[in-house]
Amino acid sequence: MLQCSNRPINTNMIDIVFVAVPYIETREPIMSPALLKAVVEKHGYSSVGLDLNIEFVNRIEDHPKKKDIINFFEFAEEKPELSDEIFDLINFISDRILSYNPQVIGLSLLTYNSQLFTLWLLVKLKMVAPHIKIIIGGSGIKDFIASSSNAFCDEMKSLNLIDHYITGDGEIAVVEFLKGNFEYPGINSLTWQEIRNLDDFPFPDYADYDFDYYDVQKIPITDSRGCVRSCKFCDIIEHWKKYVYRSAESVFAEMLCQIDRYKITNFTMRNSLTNGNMKEFRKLLSLIGEYNKHKLYHEQIRWQGYFIVREKNQHPEEIFQQIQKSNGTLMLGVESVIEHVRHEMGKKFSNASIDYHLEMTQKYKVPISLLIMTGNPTETREDYRFTKQWFRERYQYAGNSVYKVHLSISSILPGTEWERTQDQLNLQLGKYPAIWMNQDLKITSQERVDYWKELMEICVPYQNETSLAGSSKWQNSTISVIENVH
Repeated sequence: MLQCSNRPINTNMIDIVFVAVPYIETREPIMSPALLKAVVEKHGYSSVGLDLNIEFVNRIEDHPKKKDIINFFEFAEEKPELSDEIFDLINFISDRILSYNPQVIGLSLLTYNSQLFTLWLLVKLKMVAPHIKIIIGGSGIKDFIASSSNAFCDEMKSLNLIDHYITGDGEIAVVEFLKGNFEYPGINSLTWQEIRNLDDFPFPDYADYDFDYYDVQKIPITDSRGCVRSCKFCDIIEHWKKYVYRSAESVFAEMLCQIDRYKITNFTMRNSLTNGNMKEFRKLLSLIGEYNKHKLYHEQIRWQGYFIVREKNQHPEEIFQQIQKSNGTLMLGVESVIEHVRHEMGKKFSNASIDYHLEMTQKYKVPISLLIMTGNPTETREDYRFTKQWFRERYQYAGNSVYKVHLSISSILPGTEWERTQDQLNLQLGKYPAIWMNQDLKITSQERVDYWKELMEICVPYQNETSLAGSSKWQNSTISVIENVH
């Protein structure tokens, strides 16, 4: 097992600077620069890992034109009166990167929303430092993670704004790149090689992060990649074909290492699901629970992660007792409260199992966020009415234990089973993934948006935060397009 290390870095000569590129709507740490920093330093390269997204977010937080700035970078809403603010932000990020005098710049795009900022940043970097090699990577270099299109990278290369790009898992590829092996799978290619053993890599190094920048100090951890299920709407299983997970001992060792380094005991699991491997999940809960038993509450480990619903016999009551002792917060992947809809999308558990999880998490005071997709391809108007009533009848869980309902508009994402079977489902697709219509059911995109809004209002009692969750860039774009037409 890899050990925690705090060895100093020679900042006089930096081989590569890794950067999390704005704009991403989060005030939590982005892990990739810290992970890649640790990986390349293990191989003898000097590096810096910067989360410049949080610095960007903080810089515009109190700006009078904050909304317009965000709309510019998220939706390319051009406003000439913003030019000074845009140039100031690009110059700020560029100067932060170049202050380390790197030989190589590695830009990490977590989501599609970072592409426009990346374009502007690349132009600036190439203007002032054309001698520095630039490589981009991350899931955001494509519009959708499972898409077969590589348009953004191809365009950046054709404009000579980047030298190389990496697709897929980057931990091995970036080291091969620094060695000069440009033939390694994933370098300048859509064909890449999945990592099978996540225990092989060093723990992320957040030495270059300032945790005071974040609203809540928490450290991200990758405990798995991929998923054990085959949901037809999901593009994660198209990207990572095989579910891989770390050992409980490795995850717990990373927690202890980061607690020792940064005195932070709050962790967020960056994965598709935490309870994919029940054997390792139980071990981890036991390790955390034993650690917490000997600590004051403010010194105890806390964590949050995605959690799949299983039948009662697979999640006995003792699991929820262990989650309570480990101070876990669950993001529960329900997706739909209609059984036939869930079964048709590949999530085969009963409504009784949902109620069981609600009862157990309330009994053991385990906070949960319900993840719900609205207006699915086989969902009828009668199903809409049932869903609204389902939430009304469960208000006893609002704020106890359900602290949030994350509502998203169902989308047909590129590369997924839903897209492949669109003809069988008789779907007519539109410009955006959330714009489509089942031609048998005759429910328009506007009706689905209206239903989403109704459900948002019904779920208000469940929220103890300032706003409802669930509006991604694509959902907001879709709503805007539909409402402008009408």
